[in-house]
Amino acid sequence: MRCLMCGIEKGDGDFIDILENDDPLCHACRNHLSKVKFHMKFHGHKLYASYIYDDAFAKLLVQYKECFDEALKTVFLYPFRWWLLLRFFGYTICYLPSSKEKIAKRGFHHLEKMFSTLPLRQLDLFEKVYDFDQKNRSVKERMKMSDNIVLKKNCVVPKKILLVDDTITTGASLLGALRCLKGYDCKITIYVVSVNQLWLKSVKYSGNKEISKGLARLVSLPFTGRKYIIK
Repeated sequence: MRCLMCGIEKGDGDFIDILENDDPLCHACRNHLSKVKFHMKFHGHKLYASYIYDDAFAKLLVQYKECFDEALKTVFLYPFRWWLLLRFFGYTICYLPSSKEKIAKRGFHHLEKMFSTLPLRQLDLFEKVYDFDQKNRSVKERMKMSDNIVLKKNCVVPKKILLVDDTITTGASLLGALRCLKGYDCKITIYVVSVNQLWLKSVKYSGNKEISKGLARLVSLPFTGRKYIIK
């Protein structure tokens, strides 16, 4: 089996690759990604993340989303698949919407494919009012995204929702989805695959060392004026 990133044959001189032969990445490429145990309250809802959005993660995500490398769908959640299944058993995965133009160009919805690796129910619950590319936009412009997300017509809102996205930067997209669900009798938990380093402002970390569960820091984000607890 070859690593989906570097292409080398897994197990060539690496004992860990032999033990984890079903991992789509080799041990070296996996170690380039910075894992983190991130937990905070986002507007009253629990939010979890598993990676730090740094250069290595950004490169992998761009290869998957912008270069249409669908085979990479299994890479992101592999180390956390059992935790995700056990922690969110009984939830329905509801992913944030992508622009229709991007889906047509890519040929697939990147979040739908990414989370299809988990044996949990999925529901395409949201859509965008108009196509809005957040790339290279200012924080003020990005925050307008919260008004650009609506529920699809005639949808049935599940009782337990796992709201998912690939990363959190300003949180505008998540706010838009939460606004849509306001008034519905449902439990909402949020899982983002990666977290922008701004949210880790006062947390000290090094390389691939995971932040322990007991570690807590108060973070004040300049673009929202809100405070969050990281656990």
